[in-house]
Amino acid sequence: MTTSRKYLSAKGLLGVIRDEFKKIKPPREPVARSKPIPLTDCLMSALAVFGLKFPSLLKFDEEKNVEIIKHNLKTLYQVEQTPSDTYMREHCDEIDPGEVRKAYKKIFAYIQRGKVLEEYAYLDNHYLLPGDGTGFFSSNQVHCKNCCVKHHNKCCIKFILRLPDKISHFKKNTYLLVKNPKQLWELYFINHNKQKININMDSMDGLQEILLDKARKDLSSSEKIRIKEIITAYYRIDHPEEQVTYYHNMFCAAIVHPDKKIVLPFAPEPIIKTDGDTKNDCERNASKRLYADTRREHPHLKFIVVEDALASNVPHLTDLKALDMRYIIGAKPGDHKFLFNLVDASQCAEYCHETEDGTTHCYRYINQIQLNKSHSDFNVNFLEYWETKKNGDKQHFSWITDINITNENIYLIMKGGRSNWRIENNTFNTLKNQNYHFSHNFGHGYQNLSTVFGMLMMLAFLVDQVQELCCQLFQKARAKFKSRTSLWDKIRGMFKEHLIECWDDLL
Repeated sequence: MTTSRKYLSAKGLLGVIRDEFKKIKPPREPVARSKPIPLTDCLMSALAVFGLKFPSLLKFDEEKNVEIIKHNLKTLYQVEQTPSDTYMREHCDEIDPGEVRKAYKKIFAYIQRGKVLEEYAYLDNHYLLPGDGTGFFSSNQVHCKNCCVKHHNKCCIKFILRLPDKISHFKKNTYLLVKNPKQLWELYFINHNKQKININMDSMDGLQEILLDKARKDLSSSEKIRIKEIITAYYRIDHPEEQVTYYHNMFCAAIVHPDKKIVLPFAPEPIIKTDGDTKNDCERNASKRLYADTRREHPHLKFIVVEDALASNVPHLTDLKALDMRYIIGAKPGDHKFLFNLVDASQCAEYCHETEDGTTHCYRYINQIQLNKSHSDFNVNFLEYWETKKNGDKQHFSWITDINITNENIYLIMKGGRSNWRIENNTFNTLKNQNYHFSHNFGHGYQNLSTVFGMLMMLAFLVDQVQELCCQLFQKARAKFKSRTSLWDKIRGMFKEHLIECWDDLL
């Protein structure tokens, strides 16, 4: 075994992670006590919770009182002093989540040195990098200063000059006060089903008196505030409560290959409010930060970003170009009418072939075509694809890309575009449905606890994926069980019941 490959087992990976955790400086001086617990032990204990798939911190805290558990935490996770769940939460809450991502970078360095990434090279030695957002915490009551906030049953009030023919761009539960110089004031409501309803303003006490003989531009700020108060009071008659949901999301990306089930996730980017922000963070901003960090940490890797149709906009594609990242991104007729109309009016190349499984693949493509009406100088390459299975089942997809499309590479581009589902299925679904308890609230904290736990859980997932790819002992243990969940149950059971000296013994 090469020196770099020996780090791609549980012992090596956890050792690398612990060395990186040691470099994190505690945000505050430890409370005076006979033997304060190091921050490294808190982080490694939390990582053990997620690595061993304990369903909750409380369950882990109950188990750790057994001397066997303490012994195994020391031999397997190098935890010298086992913290209580409360102590662990308090100290992990204060850590900057950005400190945790350094462990991901170190692991990827060993993955590269061990020649593992060579197995994922695709389409001119690029690496497919699908990305998407997911939620991992949501509550109507528990929250912290970094939570994003979603308001339910909230109404919006807008003053406009004329009523548009289409109202699809307005949010539901929106009131439209319409006034142009040639008509009286009118009030419309966009309901939950995006239907436009005319409202009789006489049913709102005081509204007509404020608007009487007033043009839209003549309304003072105080009058507009009063108008909104009257309309909101009217709305609250049928919608008495404004509900609030607090949540944490993160944007995740992983190196994948269409022919491999194992994925290699990068450090996720939290979607959170930062100090002083009044607006929610969004997936678009988080993806921008993640791709910028990924390029800074891996300046020489060639990436092909794969995302869904929400990402096929000029600002985002321009950012990817500036980072020297290629892309294959979904495009839908409903969201890109200009593009699809232009394609229909253009001379496109067509190509069909059949694979050994009896599937028929048909393509329509064109290179260098304008993406939208607003950016006449921004061109993309367009690919539309139809799949017909031997049993008659059909599927249809379409993408835009900056990779020049030919009959020779079209099949690889198509498979690359369809690999986006691996971030959802092989990553998110695995974390949420195979005993990682990704959506369980292990502790929310007051600052960063929920985000730190989310990043540690993804780090535990990365350790498992690397082992399944590189560690022969892990592969043999995995082969004895039909599902990963059965393997996790067995490992956790042995961890709780037997004194274990090393990972090799356990596996």
